[in-house]
Amino acid sequence: MSPARLVSGLACVAVLLASGSAAAFCRTTTCDPNDPEAACEIDDDFCVVSGIPLAWASSCVTVGVHDLGSPRNGLSYDDVETVVKQAFDAWNDVSCPGGKLSIQASVIGAVECGVSEYNSKVGNANIVLFREEDWPYAGAANAIGLTTTRFDTKTGELWDADIELNGVGATLTVGDPIQGDDLLSVLTHEAGHFLGLSHSLDGAATMKSIYDPARDGDSFRSLAPDDVAGICAIYPPDREAATDSCDNRHGFSGQCRADQREPDESSGCSLNTRGGGLGGAPRSSAALMGLVAMLTGLRLARRRRIV
Repeated sequence: MSPARLVSGLACVAVLLASGSAAAFCRTTTCDPNDPEAACEIDDDFCVVSGIPLAWASSCVTVGVHDLGSPRNGLSYDDVETVVKQAFDAWNDVSCPGGKLSIQASVIGAVECGVSEYNSKVGNANIVLFREEDWPYAGAANAIGLTTTRFDTKTGELWDADIELNGVGATLTVGDPIQGDDLLSVLTHEAGHFLGLSHSLDGAATMKSIYDPARDGDSFRSLAPDDVAGICAIYPPDREAATDSCDNRHGFSGQCRADQREPDESSGCSLNTRGGGLGGAPRSSAALMGLVAMLTGLRLARRRRIV
């Protein structure tokens, strides 16, 4: 089977044009535009059109929330979980021509792991977490959030995704009126990346790359027609899902790899990835493992970052 690739998406920041057509949405693909050797083909909408589009193969996917919330931002776990549910429900509730989306994302509660990682031999979780100690992503200092996806490079099937929020460089808040950077706006955008969308040139879209609270208000909380067209293209009602199982790859665990016991190969219970494991190394080790890291996220313009 095919090897996996780690994508942590700092999608390229295109010049934002005035509100574009309903076809301005872009899908994330297996070709990494941040890798010069990949030589990805880019169309007039700044969409990567080479490679295979990414999508979850199942009809459901689960999302966990790191149990610490965000002490720096004064947000409890319950505060964060409530907003995560609202963000994913914005996508779950989309109506497409012919019916509902053929996927639903379910928020399953608290997980203790506060690291974005993918495990080839033990359980996994798709996690929303805050980076409270540092924001280590070079070239993404003004990013409010980044979404990391891991996928099958030959099929585009998504295997794992984590959303990291900048608890160091952003002031993320909940509720109304909006003060600082609106967490619901940021998470609704990142949920789009989680599901397979890239940035859009449509100035009204939730998936545009620049977020300015003073200018955008709460507009990111509600999907624009371009966002709806994009998610319906990935998960149309008549899509035949490969499975109805919500299980994570290699099973679910709310613990990090270091806290799990790896199966004993001699017991016959070991779990293998398709062709080669990514292991549980953090993205900073990606180059050492021969993995490619793409960062997808939202930034603040000079005033506000991209998610």
